[in-house]
Amino acid sequence: MKMKKVLSILLMLILLVSFSAFTLAQQYTLPGSLPGGIVYNNIGLSGEIMLNINVTLVNTAPYPKYVLVNPRYDFRVLRGNGSEYFYNYRTSTGALERVVSRELLSKSVNYFVGFWLAPYETVVVNFKITKNSSYYVPLLDFKSACGDIGKLTSLTYENGTLVSAVVNNNGGLDKLICGSIYPQLINKPIFLSIHSMFPILDKNIRVIKYDGFVDFRITNIPNMNSTDKMFHVFFAVVQPVIFLNGKTYDYRPNFTMTYQDYLKKFVWEYSGVGSPQVKPVNSTTPKTNLFKLTDRLLSGIKVSSPHRISPKSYHSPNFPVWVVFMGEKIDITYRISWNNDSGR
Repeated sequence: MKMKKVLSILLMLILLVSFSAFTLAQQYTLPGSLPGGIVYNNIGLSGEIMLNINVTLVNTAPYPKYVLVNPRYDFRVLRGNGSEYFYNYRTSTGALERVVSRELLSKSVNYFVGFWLAPYETVVVNFKITKNSSYYVPLLDFKSACGDIGKLTSLTYENGTLVSAVVNNNGGLDKLICGSIYPQLINKPIFLSIHSMFPILDKNIRVIKYDGFVDFRITNIPNMNSTDKMFHVFFAVVQPVIFLNGKTYDYRPNFTMTYQDYLKKFVWEYSGVGSPQVKPVNSTTPKTNLFKLTDRLLSGIKVSSPHRISPKSYHSPNFPVWVVFMGEKIDITYRISWNNDSGR
């Protein structure tokens, strides 16, 4: 009986040790993904957006209106005791679960999520996407002049310490040195306008203003839970969400340069390639005596000189760019606002 008890204890200890080793060892492939829907690119970067916006609406009609809401956002109607609310949270599997207040449900219409506006009522609604339900931004992979040769493709940690790394060494005898690293852009901006944010067909429901802030968090996933944090990344990002009709200010940290400066100057200078030289186009007209240009028609009537039409100028986007050298993570935040005194 004692022997069975001893064996049971030993078996339990073995299982505990095995389970502990399993939980403390972690492997990352580059690129890869983690439980919870976290996807990262080939240099281990994951991007997520959180935002917090207060929107002021008014119902100009003499009868009540029910307003539908996109449930991807948390929202709370800021009136009374704030009991009309809806929020999201992400489970360990990455699925989004929702919590709806009874007050909101009791006032729902046709089983749709939203809120009521009384006749001539003005109300403020808070919309959020929080860390618990952040919006993951697909980040672009870094492209090397060497391809994937010399790149770390897998990292294994135990107790937060790197114990092994796999390097892609499937190269030939050429290209002993094949280039240098410069901060490449790893994201594309999302453009939002007042019409895309509030595509309200009802002319009696008007958006008066909105204001809030955006948080763009970039995390170096393999460094996130390690104790040595030995890996650093060098890249550039543009403003993740651009509000076309609104004002954007209070960037923290302040951006490094504009997108035009990044493209026209920085990339060529930092990469060491040199800017491309544009050769002038030879536009000389061959000489001929068949026709001689005059300011008269064949009938002899004089006409005015042709009016020169200048090509239409298009304003290329000039949004902010951050050049980042980091180990674990960075938060880029900025404030936004929009006001329409005349209504929508």
